[in-house]
Amino acid sequence: MAGAKPFVDSKIKQRPVLLFSKKYCPESKMIKEILDGYKLTNQTYEVVEIENRQDCNQIEDYFQIICLTDRRAVPQLFVRGKYIGGEPEIKRLHDSGNLGKILISLKQ
Repeated sequence: MAGAKPFVDSKIKQRPVLLFSKKYCPESKMIKEILDGYKLTNQTYEVVEIENRQDCNQIEDYFQIICLTDRRAVPQLFVRGKYIGGEPEIKRLHDSGNLGKILISLKQ
């Protein structure tokens, strides 16, 4: 996990909205489509595809630590450095309108 922690920590600090994802993952694709609907700028939002990284497993292990969850699979969303959730949480926030409120606060 030596390289995974600094990589993940630095990525989370680089953008207010950061999504860890895998290109082939259907849940990740769905969440990316939801987030695309919010029209976030490249300065605000980044997607990090981890499937081709040698430390992919270590990154997923690290998610369990920083997200305080037993889930290590992507997608994992962070807003202003805070863990928001995986696919079920993001979908629930979006459906309730709360994800929009979280993301709109970034534009102000």
